[in-house]
Amino acid sequence: MKVVDCSAIIDALTHAERGARLRASLDDDLFAPDLLMSEVLAFARRKQFDKRLTAAQAASLVASFLAVPIEYLPVWPYSEQIWRWRDNLTAYDAAYVALAADLGATLVTTDLRLARAIDGLVPVIAV
Repeated sequence: MKVVDCSAIIDALTHAERGARLRASLDDDLFAPDLLMSEVLAFARRKQFDKRLTAAQAASLVASFLAVPIEYLPVWPYSEQIWRWRDNLTAYDAAYVALAADLGATLVTTDLRLARAIDGLVPVIAV
């Protein structure tokens, strides 16, 4: 069981240099806080408006993302934990960590700063 964060899913889908290694790490039941949907859609929109992706490329990225079998869970049950970690983690990052902790899952990320910040809280695959 793994919780996948936005950095990992974007890199896996955009075939960035880490893409192949990430896709190999996502070979398990995948979970994410429901905020992942907004983060990925915002990324695709921003890249399209910055002219880094065409409209067709952005739509393809979104379609590929929507096809990934991820079980989404709400963030609100973790509000208190997210707030407790405010000195070390953004609310977004804390949501992924709190979900992983609650599920007893491994967090998959490409955010090395996040991986260092949560050392000892949950198992991490940092690619």
